[in-house]
Amino acid sequence: MKKQSPPTTPGKPRTWLITALLAAVSVAYVVFIFLPVQQSIRQLSAELQQKRQELVQAQSLARPIEHAKQRLAETREVCLLWQEGAPTPSNLAIHFASLTRHAEEAGVVMERFDPQLAAQMQVLSQHNITLQFHGEFPHVFEFLTRLERLPVAIWFRNLQVSRTQAGATLQAELTLTIFVDHTDYSD
Repeated sequence: MKKQSPPTTPGKPRTWLITALLAAVSVAYVVFIFLPVQQSIRQLSAELQQKRQELVQAQSLARPIEHAKQRLAETREVCLLWQEGAPTPSNLAIHFASLTRHAEEAGVVMERFDPQLAAQMQVLSQHNITLQFHGEFPHVFEFLTRLERLPVAIWFRNLQVSRTQAGATLQAELTLTIFVDHTDYSD
């Protein structure tokens, strides 16, 4: 005779089937939901870190950029002031005459006034002049002070002062450069 298997009850679930179904759902959740979300979180975190670094870098550049803007504005202002007061080639003779006039007003005797060839550049030119004069110390000092106060851009290249044999009189030779604006701003 055959052995009979115990009768199964139709209402009792099979545990292996439920376990397999739960395991499949868990694996599907991990593969299709959890891992892609984790990958997306890592990418967003890396982007956030990169943007933070860019922000820190941008903040560190803000001060030098502001400083450069300020320096540029100051430079433009100085250029505009220079352009307003700079001599042009047409009125350079007037400035040469003013040097002689300042020498007379200061009480200095001009012995030699020797303009030299101009050095031409893009926007300006340099006109070198050698002045030879003599006078007493206060007069020479007054003359040099007047030259320094001129609104024209003048650069003292060389100044040689010596005492004459008379004792109280100074002999001086001054080489200076006058910067002349030779561009046309009549736009």
